[in-house]
Amino acid sequence: MRLALFDIDGTLLREGIAPKLAFARALQETFDTTGPISGFRFAGMTDPQCVVEIMRQAGIGDEVIAERRSQCLDRYVTHLRVEMSRHDGARLFPGVKDLLSRLSGREDVLVGLLTGNVQPGAMLKLDRFKLGGYFRFGAFGDEHEDRGELARIALEKAERIVGRPVRGNEATVIGDTPRDVACARAIGARAVIVATGLVSREELRAAEPDVLLDSFEDLEGTLRAICPEPPRTGPQIYV
Repeated sequence: MRLALFDIDGTLLREGIAPKLAFARALQETFDTTGPISGFRFAGMTDPQCVVEIMRQAGIGDEVIAERRSQCLDRYVTHLRVEMSRHDGARLFPGVKDLLSRLSGREDVLVGLLTGNVQPGAMLKLDRFKLGGYFRFGAFGDEHEDRGELARIALEKAERIVGRPVRGNEATVIGDTPRDVACARAIGARAVIVATGLVSREELRAAEPDVLLDSFEDLEGTLRAICPEPPRTGPQIYV
């Protein structure tokens, strides 16, 4: 069995301006400042991490951040729903639906989410493109702020579905940032990275994923990258 764990933003879709606007509104309402959000790099971070890091840079103390973080994330989801209705800049990347359809139709593959988004925010983004039905389960940012721990949570959830222990080397993490590579390595998983996000190809290559793709448009090549037969043990491959 192969466990295929997908990131969302920058991997499956371009989220547009709505999430950043929603995040700024939530921060302002909760902490009375948006902090340095305009220059903040969200890529690869969990939503809880983003709240902490932005507010630390704004000079807010850790105790106050901890007390108000959950409230801030709840407000973010509320504003995200509104902002998504106002802005249509989001788009699905080419090949995504064909890829998810093929993977979810295979008996030897279990498709899940491994995302820094809090679960309600993740589902809003996926439902916009009718993607939610492709995923059997997910590990989300509101379950842990550290992506490595989210990867372990994903394995535990997969075990409950298949009824046996699932090893990290049975999993492929599919993302668009070096943090997704680190997340995969935390559980000994395969890392397939796609250069559709905001991170340069050079920076992605330096993170040493198992496979670095330009996009998912080559369906058969992408399937081989995610579900290698037999598992690859040689040097990294870049296509």
